[in-house]
Amino acid sequence: MPQGDDIDITSDEDLAMGVMNLISIEEHLFLTASKTGKDHYYDLLIEVREMRKRLLKKIVVSFEGEVWCISKHLLASSMRLMEVGTKELKVHGIAEAKPYFETSYRLFRMFWEIVLQQPDREQSPQPAAAPPKTAVVFFFEPGCPHCKALETFLAANDLEAMLDITRKDVTSDPANRAEMERLQQACMPDAAEHLVPFVAQDGHCAMGEADTIRFFKDLVWTRVKDSRASLASLLANGDAPPHLKTHVESYNTSVDAALNCCKE
Repeated sequence: MPQGDDIDITSDEDLAMGVMNLISIEEHLFLTASKTGKDHYYDLLIEVREMRKRLLKKIVVSFEGEVWCISKHLLASSMRLMEVGTKELKVHGIAEAKPYFETSYRLFRMFWEIVLQQPDREQSPQPAAAPPKTAVVFFFEPGCPHCKALETFLAANDLEAMLDITRKDVTSDPANRAEMERLQQACMPDAAEHLVPFVAQDGHCAMGEADTIRFFKDLVWTRVKDSRASLASLLANGDAPPHLKTHVESYNTSVDAALNCCKE
């Protein structure tokens, strides 16, 4: 069984502390009912116990042997010794309180040593990877009004959140101009002259303000159509969550509204 600092006890830790307090509340309700003779404290005890069971099941998912009871008593003992240590700390100081705190923490870690070894325990979900951005090279000249118009379009529609745009100044770096001319010659050999703005992406290119803006619109809309096709494929699966099927119409409406800039 792992011990020491090599075990991760942070997962669901706040929930475990909440369960510890609920167990402590159960104990106090029992003692209060017994001392006062008032049965309504037992009713509250039952309600709190059901809360504790429901929440503990979110952490303790395996019920082999006596794991359920062991887990509950480890948390209960840890909580009680922590309270004893707190009282000792106030009355006799840290020297008397520390052994209680250390034992309390060891019991708490023991709880996690058992919980994290459960074969049925779900792993924490990993965040979905963001779709890769489409890489585009944007050749420009600082004083070019058409380049500025393209920049305004990109910023107004926040397209760099979706596209990986690399800007290359063809006036300050001869290598950038040579690269632009090479790409222009390859994808539009019949062009009479080499102008900016010029954009290139995976063998495709566009030149001039109107054509480069149209180029970006087509890129964005293609990505949206691809995403929508993926969603349609997911919905065709019989295992698709019902709520996803319910909201697909509003999803499509939102996509259309958000990308009016790029739809014909």
